[in-house]
Amino acid sequence: MAAGAWFWRAELLDAGSTATLQSPESQVRTALAAQGRAHLEDIYGWKAGGTLELVPVRYADVVPDVEGNRATVVAVLDAEGRAVWRDQAATVSYIGREQFHMKPCKIALWCAEGDQFARLRAVLRTLFRRLDAARGGDPATVLSLAAPDYRDGTTDRAALESRLRKELTEPRPDLRVKGWQIRVERDSAEVGEDYEEPDVRHRGVGAQRARYRLERRGERWVFTSGL
Repeated sequence: MAAGAWFWRAELLDAGSTATLQSPESQVRTALAAQGRAHLEDIYGWKAGGTLELVPVRYADVVPDVEGNRATVVAVLDAEGRAVWRDQAATVSYIGREQFHMKPCKIALWCAEGDQFARLRAVLRTLFRRLDAARGGDPATVLSLAAPDYRDGTTDRAALESRLRKELTEPRPDLRVKGWQIRVERDSAEVGEDYEEPDVRHRGVGAQRARYRLERRGERWVFTSGL
């Protein structure tokens, strides 16, 4: 047993010493290749909780820019997982180009500083606000999430406001999202949403699907179509 333990210890030491001989940029790529999962806290925002467990997580097209003890990394993140917030849960699949930061650490050599899912977080929080407003029968809040130049086919922002005031006349607490498929490229996003709502006429639950387009305008993400 002792001989076996020393054998594996030697293997680990060899691996560590090989990694330290790499350039900082190569070390960053190696560290990200070993990160297969992520746990995100407070995804709902405003310190109101919510978690997102992502497994697996894959990093592609990794471009690190290392200056001293900090690396700025641009990479495409591809991940799947499950979001839980309040009394709801939904699957999440994500692919998007993110910019984040890493710093030296002992075990992995380079560790993320916690901002590697900033675009995903921002888009999710916009989706949460829309869902809350729809469930609460609040057309004004839904409209506030629409871009000034909103257009969906022949529906502009004024027509959207008129439709929302007719459709959201009362709360819809049984409206529940089952899954989001999110793709982000720089300052734009496409979202597929699978949701369920009771079908009163047929006395069952109707599974439906929506497709949204969003853009980042300043510090906010807003809907440009799909509402």
